[in-house]
Amino acid sequence: MKHIKTVFAVAALSVLAACSSSKEPELDYHTPGVKKTGDTLVIPPDLTGIAQNDRYTLPAGTGAVRASQLEDGATVAGTGDAVLPQVKNMHIEREGSQRWLTVGDKSPQEIWPLLKAFWQENGFIIDQENPATGFMQTQWAENRATIPTDPVRRLFQRVGLGGMYSSSFRDRFVVRMERTAKGGTAVTFSHQGMEEMLVGKDKDTTQWQPRASDPDLEAQLLARFMMRLGADQDTVQKELLQKSSVAGELAKLDGDRLLVSGTHERNVYRLSLTLDRVGLTVQNYDAANNTFTVQPADIEADAVSNAKPGFFSRLFGSKPQAAEKKPLMQVKITPQGKATDVVTLHHADGSAYRGKDGKDILDRLWRELR
Repeated sequence: MKHIKTVFAVAALSVLAACSSSKEPELDYHTPGVKKTGDTLVIPPDLTGIAQNDRYTLPAGTGAVRASQLEDGATVAGTGDAVLPQVKNMHIEREGSQRWLTVGDKSPQEIWPLLKAFWQENGFIIDQENPATGFMQTQWAENRATIPTDPVRRLFQRVGLGGMYSSSFRDRFVVRMERTAKGGTAVTFSHQGMEEMLVGKDKDTTQWQPRASDPDLEAQLLARFMMRLGADQDTVQKELLQKSSVAGELAKLDGDRLLVSGTHERNVYRLSLTLDRVGLTVQNYDAANNTFTVQPADIEADAVSNAKPGFFSRLFGSKPQAAEKKPLMQVKITPQGKATDVVTLHHADGSAYRGKDGKDILDRLWRELR
């Protein structure tokens, strides 16, 4: 009996030690079809010295990495040299909960292929992209680092069935790039999240529902992108600790409209980022009429199937059917005085928005812009 008590005591201390030394889960995103970085094709040594010419160079603006760009510092995979030259003059700017990265020495055309490589290296598939407008959106992915590890899962992982286990969270990101006044580039990552919840009277079914955007997750990935561009960890940590450039609330609800404080140019930029966060994908911005044309995302149906997949669905990877798109909307931001703009919602024909979700949309915009 004494021996048994001793065993239990040692086991209890081991559990406590494990809990006390536990760290926050790492990011390990996975989207079906994306290969891990270690799976990339390594070019044999005898093929690395092929002379470069522009015979097969793609036109600029396609989002692909051109052969000429590799001569600026990138090397062929497998040589062991640095992939990219160090990028200088990078800073993370912040207003409220919003952060964005400014790169002073790189144009959007130079940043674009680096962004594509970054997201693919981190386990994401690019779902939509438009280099002309600086827009990129990933597919929904799960952070597999959040899935608990147990003996059964390790066994399934060894025999190639680890994909049967999945997380109850999904994330995707909208990327925006804009040219700064000084010729550099501003880069923003906007997070959208989903969570699988128990629903129904008896809580016996599950449904995917939107969850709040995570500014800390956006900041963490911005930091990773900075390091991808050559910044050291100490510099990145200092940039993340920068406080907001303004104090107090910047937005206020006023009936069926939203009042936003600040210069018009800055408010337009912040609103464009916020629209992505709340699931309103910007299709176009008419500067003459101060109007964003947006596509409301049917996030619940677009992310994953409402019904939880069964054993064979998880095993063979059946995919849910795509959802129909919702009608386009307009979001207007009209200057009112020197330091205030008015944000209002409209249907595609310009009439005042009468949808049942109008109040909820304004409330979410206010929470992000305040």
